[in-house]
Amino acid sequence: MAASEEDSPPAQQPCRPCSGSGKVISNLGGERSEVPCPWCEGSGVFQREHDAQAARREARG
Repeated sequence: MAASEEDSPPAQQPCRPCSGSGKVISNLGGERSEVPCPWCEGSGVFQREHDAQAARREARG
């Protein structure tokens, strides 16, 4: 019996904020710089359960 497409895991989708590049432009500090995308951690692949703001909350204490 062949597995149906409904039973297979969803295909990986590119991260929308960085368009799959893994990098975004930050203006933090008043200077433009390329940084790893906080939504996909630089992988370029959408991560459904990832919290992009977690690192910032931890830094603030």
